[in-house]
Amino acid sequence: MDLGTIIITLVFIAIVTVPFILTGYSRKRKKKNLFHRLTQMAGNEGCTITHHEFCADFVIGLDGMANRLFFYKKVETLEIAKSLHLREFKSCKVINSNRTVENKKEKYYVVDKLDLIFYPTEKGAPEISIELYNDEYDSLTLTGELQLAEKWEKLLNEQLKSPPKPKAGTDNRPNVTASLPAKQKPRKSVAA
Repeated sequence: MDLGTIIITLVFIAIVTVPFILTGYSRKRKKKNLFHRLTQMAGNEGCTITHHEFCADFVIGLDGMANRLFFYKKVETLEIAKSLHLREFKSCKVINSNRTVENKKEKYYVVDKLDLIFYPTEKGAPEISIELYNDEYDSLTLTGELQLAEKWEKLLNEQLKSPPKPKAGTDNRPNVTASLPAKQKPRKSVAA
């Protein structure tokens, strides 16, 4: 091989591989930013993320001991941040809003919106929705959102059925410190 062929081959390899490297780096940075925002939200409420998962442009996380769910989504200029006390809900369900598109030979189901709906334990309280996918501003095709929604529906319903028990000597209330006066023993008088 002559020097010209080697240089052309190296340039061709660089042209082919650089976009993949840049795309991977961009995804990694995006995930890092999403997770940073999620942990920041949890930290502001005195929680720690014990389980989390990324999908497309959002991250969902759970603090299993505090029984709290955190969700953060960023699409271009739209930011959605939600934090839920799971003890306030009795169940969770995936709502898949779709429509049927018919072709001459086949039928297609097109997902318009995908939500996790939380049903409150208190009567009259509104349902809470976490929007995982909306075709108006998300990508045109699903990239794992449906599978993630079904997985988290199962995980959250298990969490709602058997919330964590507080450790001995602790409870789920915010940390409050109070100082009570210590009991003092009466002093004996010393005769001089």
